[in-house]
Amino acid sequence: MNRSLPTLMLAGGLAFGVPALAGDILHWQDNSLTYLYGENFQRLNFNEEEQRTQTTFTFEHASGWVWGDIFYFLDYMRADNLQSRGSFANGTFRQHEKNTFYYMEFSPRVSLSWLTGLDLSAGPIKDVKAAFTLEKGDGGPGTENYLYGIGLDWDVPGFAFLQTNLYQVKINKHVFFADPDSNGYATQLTIAGAYPFAIGDQDFVVDGFIDWRSPSDDAGTQTSVGSSIQIKWDAGKQLFGEERKLYVGTEINMWHNKYGVKPVDGSTDGFDQTAVQALVKYHF
Repeated sequence: MNRSLPTLMLAGGLAFGVPALAGDILHWQDNSLTYLYGENFQRLNFNEEEQRTQTTFTFEHASGWVWGDIFYFLDYMRADNLQSRGSFANGTFRQHEKNTFYYMEFSPRVSLSWLTGLDLSAGPIKDVKAAFTLEKGDGGPGTENYLYGIGLDWDVPGFAFLQTNLYQVKINKHVFFADPDSNGYATQLTIAGAYPFAIGDQDFVVDGFIDWRSPSDDAGTQTSVGSSIQIKWDAGKQLFGEERKLYVGTEINMWHNKYGVKPVDGSTDGFDQTAVQALVKYHF
């Protein structure tokens, strides 16, 4: 669901994919490496100071195929951050400082137009897709989630791409489960897109995602909203004459009720976060 314990992004690579193979199977692909550094990451329960630093190294892959598309990313994070494990219900809850952790998402989507042989485009809807995501990480609430649902690709003027995905979420191994083999369920809406623009001869792009996830009684989570928005300048074009290769900018990572986690005091309050990060990103 994220990319802040996690977080980035269902986004950037899809906007700048280039043809990769002569043929009809793989239409295009894009890979990138990103460096992020920021502060003010909310450390959740027992938080006495919120100015927590975090450095993130991200590998992203996006590709378009005759049958649909794939988005994948892997975050490796070094953080001044408090990590949680176990459950209050069975007395195994514990917290400790953990300097490094990872988070990844693997998101294939299958075109239903390709699968059925029918043209499912209608008005601004370019295609309908069966959407799947695996979320896996060893930080925060110990994520291992399976998402499945329906995705729509939209044709909106000015956007390099815009997509919406509506998922059913199967939540596994959540930190607050009394039984580590328990499952919880929620609904998630993800909106992702990229909007390039120019100011004079300088090129920019704004891209990112917004996730809304419903509460889960079984997992003990509440409604949460998370987003990561990147604002980037095409530095490679100006410095080296290579467009859409090297970007410099910032990422704004925001949460309302971070991860859906409830405070340990039993209140219905949540954990909110706005973290601004410096960004350098290279596409290859």
